Amino acid sequence: MTTCRANLSLDTTNCIPWRTNFVPRIRHCVECPKCSLRYLISFSRYDNGSYLVPTITGSSEEYVLYCVCRTGMVASRWKWSEVKTCEVWQAAYKRGYGTPDEIVLLEHPPGDAWTFNVSQYLAKWRGLD
Repeated sequence: MTTCRANLSLDTTNCIPWRTNFVPRIRHCVECPKCSLRYLISFSRYDNGSYLVPTITGSSEEYVLYCVCRTGMVASRWKWSEVKTCEVWQAAYKRGYGTPDEIVLLEHPPGDAWTFNVSQYLAKWRGLD
């Protein structure tokens, strides 16, 4: 049995056989523009010293990520519309951050509604007789 990366087209070309025992979680994340580590929102302060804070206390409209990259602290600003939807594997979920291999961006065009092919779920469904 193989487990596949989630994508909205339900395409199975990105299957990853070695991840068979883990169920990914879907979360929102931001990515450090310098080192490419991805951070899950609401897990701040991270054990690597990085942190994510809202620019206005109590608001989710804008965040600043302070990432402790190898060369020092890097700050990046994120509006809610720029936050990414990601598939998060267990180890990265426990840490609150991870590499692009551990936190995979879901593939969908920006601004488009989430869609899926409902017919595959209803193919064996029968109405109430």
